[in-house]
Amino acid sequence: MKRVMYSGAGLLLIALAFLLFNAFSGLVFTHARLDLTEQKLYTISEGTKTILEGLDKPIELDFFYSDEATKGLVALRNYARRVEELLRAYERESGGKLKLHVVDPEPFSEEDDRAAELGLQAVPLNQGGDKVYFGLAATNAEGRTQSIPFFALDQEEFLEYELSRLVQSLASPQMPVVGVLSDLPITGGFDMRTQQATPPWTVLEQIRQLFHIESLQRDVDLIPTNVSVLLLIHPKDLPEQ
Repeated sequence: MKRVMYSGAGLLLIALAFLLFNAFSGLVFTHARLDLTEQKLYTISEGTKTILEGLDKPIELDFFYSDEATKGLVALRNYARRVEELLRAYERESGGKLKLHVVDPEPFSEEDDRAAELGLQAVPLNQGGDKVYFGLAATNAEGRTQSIPFFALDQEEFLEYELSRLVQSLASPQMPVVGVLSDLPITGGFDMRTQQATPPWTVLEQIRQLFHIESLQRDVDLIPTNVSVLLLIHPKDLPEQ
């Protein structure tokens, strides 16, 4: 009997200690978060922190997510939870410059109309006409808006990149200039064999989303002063200068 009493008392003490620790940590570490996931899903990178620390004007983030309509979609709900947690991490790291609003738009409501106006994509859920919003719209102090129409589940590994690109594009309307110098047809061209135009390289199109690209001639003598970064691709046959 004594052993049972001691065991019960011990469990009670552990429970009280746990509650006290939670209360203390809630007061002392109000803004601290512990990421215990194996892939550090809720930890933002140093590059993102640099972008957020450099914000000098506020940006409003409107996360449109149809919570009620997705109650049976486990995979989507899990991803939505991760998106919201990461957005809140951005908000905390921004020092008050980012303001997050989570919106669950009802059908035919003002929020529904606003989501469509901001460029978000409503995905049909069933033949009954139900639809799901799962996207983000961001607006800067000048009223410029950028959006992610829908967070695709198969693009989860690029989530932080897409969020940071969105914030950066609104924070810096004047994009840095990347000078590109190469003998390869990276900017596209014309294939004589197929008699068809060839598109630019995919990596160049990705760079174009964050930077202004200026193609340089192979015999250039002086790099223009507006070029922030010079990108040399396969410079084997370029002139010595």
